[in-house]
Amino acid sequence: MLVNNKTKGIYIAVLNQGGIRPELTLLLTQLTRYPNYNIYLDFPADKPISHNRNSIVKRFLKMKDYDYLFMLDGDIIPPLNILDLADYQKDIIGGLCFAFMDNVIVPLILRKQDPPPEGEKPYKVMDFEGNEGLVECDAIGSGCMMIKREVLEKVKAPFLNIYDEDGIKKLGLDLSFCQRAKELGFKVWCHLDFPCSHWTTLDLKTFYGALLLLKEKKEDICKGLLG
Repeated sequence: MLVNNKTKGIYIAVLNQGGIRPELTLLLTQLTRYPNYNIYLDFPADKPISHNRNSIVKRFLKMKDYDYLFMLDGDIIPPLNILDLADYQKDIIGGLCFAFMDNVIVPLILRKQDPPPEGEKPYKVMDFEGNEGLVECDAIGSGCMMIKREVLEKVKAPFLNIYDEDGIKKLGLDLSFCQRAKELGFKVWCHLDFPCSHWTTLDLKTFYGALLLLKEKKEDICKGLLG
């Protein structure tokens, strides 16, 4: 249920490495005029990314006037009404983002496989139609993530990569954050009515290969349906 949060404060951190998309610049200008919230805008560019995100959290926690931390990557363009996510008062919530993984473009709305089948990753993309609206899940990407203050007060050093005994990364910092937050009883949500653009450099040869792979999968599905 939506509520009127005119007194709420949102700390917007636009993570970047020296530049952000011009489309995002225009959108941020409009967000700062958002009538329903007190907005603080930050452009942190520290490295590495885990240090940057944890430093943002420390600054946010010192600023008691702000109820939500909204992390937005400089190459993500959310819809203009993205701050309406705060009206749902969820612990962790994000718009629908996309990433290029394993030669395919995937939506970052994930469920945990516990334990994962042999050879598979701990998290996989959830099955959804696209019109479900607000969906509870196990993890979302941190490129467009809104977090309630209470969560960050309890999840210490929130953004950490997890490595195995050989130093190979098992979980990225966004997935590990969601996992530890859920272990403390918090919930993770994605709102499918807030799709976000993600601008990235991509080799066209790789993209063409991904399209061929998608075509093969569709053909296999059709053959299965036809018997």
